[in-house]
Amino acid sequence: MAVRLTMKLLDLLNIPVFAQCKVLAGTSGLERSVHSVNIMDAPDIIHFLKPNELLLTTAYVLKDRPDALETLVSNMHEVGCAGLAVKTKRFLREIPQQALDAAERLQFPIIELPLEHTLGELVHQSVSYILEKTTEDLKYALESHRRFSDIVMSGKGLPEIIGALSELLGEPVLLLSSKLEPIARSFHFKRQPQYRELSARLPGALPSPLFTADAPYQLSLLEPVFFRGQRMRVYPIFSYQTHGALITLGPSHENLRLSKLAIEQAINVIRFEMLKTQAVKEKSWRYKNEFFSDLAEGLFRTDEDVVHRGRRYGLNGNQPIVCVVGRKDPPPGSNWTSAQVQKLSERDRLYDWLKMAFQKHDLTCCLFMKNDSIVLLLKNPPTTGLPKKLSSIIENIYQQHGVSLSFGVGKQVEKLTDIPLTFKEAAEALEFGGNCQKRQFVQLFHGRELSDLFRLLNVQDLQAFYKDTFLPLESLEDKEREDLLQTLHVYYDHHCSIAETAKRLYIHRNTVIYRLDKCRQLFGHEMTSPSASLRIRTAFLIKPML
Repeated sequence: MAVRLTMKLLDLLNIPVFAQCKVLAGTSGLERSVHSVNIMDAPDIIHFLKPNELLLTTAYVLKDRPDALETLVSNMHEVGCAGLAVKTKRFLREIPQQALDAAERLQFPIIELPLEHTLGELVHQSVSYILEKTTEDLKYALESHRRFSDIVMSGKGLPEIIGALSELLGEPVLLLSSKLEPIARSFHFKRQPQYRELSARLPGALPSPLFTADAPYQLSLLEPVFFRGQRMRVYPIFSYQTHGALITLGPSHENLRLSKLAIEQAINVIRFEMLKTQAVKEKSWRYKNEFFSDLAEGLFRTDEDVVHRGRRYGLNGNQPIVCVVGRKDPPPGSNWTSAQVQKLSERDRLYDWLKMAFQKHDLTCCLFMKNDSIVLLLKNPPTTGLPKKLSSIIENIYQQHGVSLSFGVGKQVEKLTDIPLTFKEAAEALEFGGNCQKRQFVQLFHGRELSDLFRLLNVQDLQAFYKDTFLPLESLEDKEREDLLQTLHVYYDHHCSIAETAKRLYIHRNTVIYRLDKCRQLFGHEMTSPSASLRIRTAFLIKPML
């Protein structure tokens, strides 16, 4: 329970012992905080002073060199002291004008003390007053924190906390999310039309850098007319990410310490509640994305298995589905692989923007995250005009949020168990567009047309065909078998060119010749024969479907 306790110099000077004192310069600095009061008349006094400390002195050490007082004022200002109180008419008849000018320029208070009280009396009563107010503040902060904590412990949530804070302050209170959406509000926003209007207009009226400040700040309301001239105070709520902001309306709290303490304790409890909510959300996100990761890796054998786990995410049964994979574009000149969404909050925002944009374009989809990409499974996609809609979404998000996106689009599948195929196609299309140094693009997958026919075949038959084709390689060690398969794949993809195969695999052409001879011995025929070439090419084509 962090508590920031502040005593203003102006408040301290209002106690009776300071009744006869005079502020000679730096009046605008009386809002400085005072944490302690000290007496010192040492020549090297500046080395012993602390920030927010009020110094009482007779200026005895300066009586023979009054010009040094100007230097002392400047040094105390740099240290962050609260002010300088000097008992004149004893050793120093009056404060030099140059010291007063420096204090006025620095807004550093210089106070003339009367002769009636000793410095000891002044210090004693000052410290007693500070301790008394500090004790009051601590007690109030503890009681406020306990009240808000009890609300949470009783099973209630943010609306009740906001209601209790509004009751303590006696003014309207509104809690906004990081998306500027109302999370909770006091009764003013529920019962009074003018407050409901204000709540509805706030998200569009607030400045964009609302959460960039790390300290509370004030805004002056101009509209609606009912609120013109009123002050709105914004208290950003942070932890490891931005959670939102607490907003209060009413008179200034600058001199109301207890109100500020109540707000601070409420924010502590609100932050804890928001962290709990975020933890639950991230856990749900993790389960959702783990499901899609299992689906994309082909770990589900039947459509019923997919529906069993995917129903809660919108996958209710077989239907036409197209996979769209989206990703942030890298900065101009950067490698495509460097475009990564790093922060959870950034991913959440991108997720929400895409969800709203797809709904606006009448596209029904299930959204997932995989690695640094957002995956959208479009259900019953339109037969025409999909690329145009996706381009419009990319343009709108860039104009509204300044985020550059690109999409890769796979081919339509009819069965849930074929989703890994359309996902792989979409990811390959996205990678292809990125490697071509394009930005804000929609890249459709253009695969081999034979693959569409093979999808109609039974998976068990495809597996048997693949296994029978490469059965001669089963007796080899894993490393050697993989080397031969890779060589054959590249060899056929490059029109049986030994030179091009060696170039693509970064090996010597003699190594390619050796591996092809090894394959000829194992398969029992030339690798360039039409029948062998067709069968092996077909096996490589159906491999991604297994």
